[in-house]
Parts: sequence; structure tokens; C-alpha cells
Amino acid sequence: MIHPYAYYLGRAARWYPERIAVIEGDRRLTYRELDARVSGLARALLTLGVRPGDRVAVLQANNHEFMEALAGTARTGAAFVPMLGMLTEADHAHMVADCGARVLIAPAQPLAARAGVLKERVPAVGHVIAVGGGDGALDYEHLLKTHAGDAPVVRGTEGDLGQILYTSGTTGKPKGVVHTFASTQAAMFAWVEIARRQPGDVGLLYTPMSHFAARLMDSGWVAGSTAVILQAPDPAQTFAAIERHRVTHLLAIPTLLQMFLGHPEIDRHDLSSLRFICYAAAPASSALVRRAIERFGPILHTGWGGTEAYGLNTHMTPAQHQAALEGHEARLLSCGRENSLGGRVRILDEQGRDVPSGDVGEACVRAPWMTAGYWNLPELTAQTIVDGWLHFGDLARVDADGYVYLVDRKGDMIITGGMNVYPREVEEVLYQHPAVLEAAVVGVPDEKWGEAVKAAVVLKGGQTAGEAELLAFARERLAPFKAPKSLEIRASLPKTPVGKISRRDVKAPYWAGQERMIHGAGGRA
Repeated sequence: MIHPYAYYLGRAARWYPERIAVIEGDRRLTYRELDARVSGLARALLTLGVRPGDRVAVLQANNHEFMEALAGTARTGAAFVPMLGMLTEADHAHMVADCGARVLIAPAQPLAARAGVLKERVPAVGHVIAVGGGDGALDYEHLLKTHAGDAPVVRGTEGDLGQILYTSGTTGKPKGVVHTFASTQAAMFAWVEIARRQPGDVGLLYTPMSHFAARLMDSGWVAGSTAVILQAPDPAQTFAAIERHRVTHLLAIPTLLQMFLGHPEIDRHDLSSLRFICYAAAPASSALVRRAIERFGPILHTGWGGTEAYGLNTHMTPAQHQAALEGHEARLLSCGRENSLGGRVRILDEQGRDVPSGDVGEACVRAPWMTAGYWNLPELTAQTIVDGWLHFGDLARVDADGYVYLVDRKGDMIITGGMNVYPREVEEVLYQHPAVLEAAVVGVPDEKWGEAVKAAVVLKGGQTAGEAELLAFARERLAPFKAPKSLEIRASLPKTPVGKISRRDVKAPYWAGQERMIHGAGGRA
């Protein structure tokens, strides 16, 4: 088997040689040109001694060089290890050392200095390749020119190591999630099917390309469509790019969708080319989903996935969104039904038994796009993959019609006075208030209840709702033990490196000095 990233880009170059593969600023690369650059990089890596099974670590930058590093590494049969560019030096050093990378690539000049430091900290790294070279690094463009020509086809087996994707490290040191040639290809084709990719499509890559935005990129190679790259999800630039390049496909985490819908530029651009928007990677409020449908039309998709199983394990179509608007409002909180492309979802209790319809349990997955385990962490792998089922740590329920509702992360559940409170349920109520832009609900220490429910909110521009008003609003709509005991209004909420609201960072100051962030009386650490 040839690594799918190597094979499908090469096929696109044969089938669509003059079609535009990537647009970045004023630069355009055809599939023929992109494929030639990838071959040059692959030949250079092979000359440096990279072999199947080796690891090539790449500092993430949103540019065509990062795209080339992904495909060039695959062409050698080595494993691609992307590292989110905005992480700390300590995070990067841990990843490079943990995966045992032989080569480190800095696909943008600002990252070259970081790459040099990492090589000093992790002597096992044999070579650094950097755009612009410098400080002992090999110059990226020089390597491509001096190694021009077709790269040999490196074949492997379905179970060969294809990628190590590190988690962002919000709960300790980043963990390496292993994906094989087979799971990578399965994820690619799941996205092709869900997004209905075809020649002429244009996907916009504006969130970190080491994250789930890459799914639009690699599925585009299968169809021979175009990727437009932006450095960051600036709303005005995003709208202008959609209008200029007639973008058809967009991925958006809910915080970005919220930002776009509230931006004054949104109605000053022609966004009618869009025919697929997938909001995922974090929960969305029903109010936000309704607003997005009203603005963009019946083109919204959602689903549930993660680094460990990124082919979307559930899927909710535009038609299902529309049906929810017309009589099943609660389904706007759903992430859809079990994906029909080969994935299975079960909701299990602590003993591994299926829970009755409507009850909360842990969402577990068995799918061709799921991880083979965690790199160098056999005990965690055994705890996470049990009898072939991947235990995500997400709490969920399923209704009688098979729609899956994510309730919360297991570790985020609040136990107050022995009662379980799921923060997302409380946040959903707060989002119903017209003044609330963002909300995060956490458990804080409380002598009487063990934990007390606390909310932090950000108001929409020009709104002046007070704490008492918001608390009263929540109390009218929630059981007494679920309603926040306190609430604070903030200018902003902390985000993870990929833009999700970080409850952990909201919660941490309240537990400073505590031995650990424990649940309340009768609860579990």
C-alpha cells in the first residue's frame, strides 16, 4: 500500500496537472507544480536517510510548505508528526523527543529559530530543514532544487505507521495519537463522502493546518479541488477570500462561527458560493446553529470526532438540521446519527454495558479511522481501547431516533451535593439570553456542597446585562442544583491553541492551593 497522502496527490497531478491545487496570497501552484515540489522534498529526505517508520516532525505554519511536508514525508513511507506552531518550546521539545524524530522541518522563517533550539535540546534530531535556512539548518528551497525529479514509490502495509498526532496538552503532557496508513485513508474518504468533494470545489484553510482543517486539504486531493490558505481566521479576510475565490467548503469551530455571525463585515461580501459548512470540534448552542442556518441557508453539517478518531463518527446533514427547525428543536443540540460509512457508536456505563435510550454514558467508537493507540503509552492504550472500542471520555446520550447528544467531557462533570451537573447544559441555557456571547461553566470549591456551579460569561458588544439578571435567567430555566451559585462577567474567556473555550483555564484559579481539582463529596477525582 502507498501512503494515501502520497498516492492521491500524485494521482491528482496525473489527472488534473494544470488545475490549481493551492492558492496562498498571490501565489498559485498547479497540481503538477505542487507534486514536483513534494517529490523534490521526498528525494531530499531519502538522501538524508529517512526510511519507512522514521518520524519527521514539522512545526505547523499555514502555508503550502507545510502541505508539501505532509505529502513529502508520506512519499518516503515515514510518519508525519505535525506540531501546532503556537505551542510552547517545552511542548515541542517533549513531542520531538517522545516521537524520536530524525528530521525536523520549519516550513516558515519565523519558526527556524525554534527548530534550532529544539535540535540543541534534543540531540537525536539529525537534521533541521528550514525555509530560509540559517543556524546550521538546511535551506528548504535549495533542497527542493537540488533534489528535483520523481521520487521513488515507497510501499508499505495498511498497519504501517502513518502519523503521530499530538494532543494539545491541556490536561498534562501532549500524548501522541498513532494513525496508520489505513486509518488515515479511511478518515480521508469519510470526509470526501460527507463533504461531497468534486473537481471545481474550493476549500478555505484558515485554522491551524495541523488540526482538523487538514481534512479539507487531503480530501481535496482526492477530488482535485483547490485549497485557499489564510494565516489566521480573521473575519474580514475570511469573507473577502470566500468572495474572491468563490469558496465552496468551510470548517468552523463554533467560537469562529459565533465571531463571523456577529461581525459587521459579514453582509458586505458575497458569500453565496458556500455550499458546505461543517461546525465541529466543540459544542454549539442551538441559538448559534439557528442563526447560522438563517444566514447561510441549508448548508450546515455537524458531527463528532476527535484526534483519536477523526473521520466524523456521527453526522448531521442539512436536511436533518432543517427537520429540527421544523419541529424537533432539541435536535439542534445533536451531533447527528451514527456515521453510515463504517463507524459504530455505543453509549456505555462504567461496567461496559449499553445504557438505555436517553440515559447518559460514555460515548465509544469502533471505526476504520480510529487510532491504533498512543505512542509509547501502552497502559493508556489498553485503558482507552477496550475490546476494540475506543473510549473517548465524552459523556453522551442517544434518543429513540438514534441522534447522539454530547453531554460533556467526563472530567468536566460537576458533582455538587452528590448530584451530577453537566456544564454544557447550563451553558446552553445561558446562551439563550440575548446578551450572552460566550459562556463557560465550571465547578469551584464549596465547603457545603463540595463543588458549586459557577459561570463566566462574555457579553455581546453593546449589551449591559448584569450578574443578577443572568443568574435569575438561569434559575428560571434550570433545576435548583444545576443553576449557577455565582456568575462573573468577563471581557474574554481563555481559549485553547485551536480556539476552543478552555474550561480548565477558567477553573484553575479557583483551585489554586488545592491538592487537586477534585469533584465534590461523593464524587470521583
